[in-house]
Amino acid sequence: MAKQYWAQLIDFDEEMESACISGATDHEDAAETLVADFVGAMGGEITQGAVRVWVQGGDVEKVYDWKVDLVMPEGDEGNASANDDEIEVEAEIELIQRV
Repeated sequence: MAKQYWAQLIDFDEEMESACISGATDHEDAAETLVADFVGAMGGEITQGAVRVWVQGGDVEKVYDWKVDLVMPEGDEGNASANDDEIEVEAEIELIQRV
């Protein structure tokens, strides 16, 4: 049976909902997936925080501090039309496991 990873963003003023991360292969993969989805949903406004990851039914929990560096693609400034609401932005996620 495949492991089912859960993750929750922590260290915010309000408690965030935990989420089952489908397809995650390990704790770090689950953390990166949740952080990428969150940063994308927030439009890049929040670029650092912490995430807690665990396996359902397991006793191992890992906590990571995370930081995202957003990189705007070069050379596309003049190519965006007036109707484009979205700009493709690359993100590099850095995870540091708390000990």
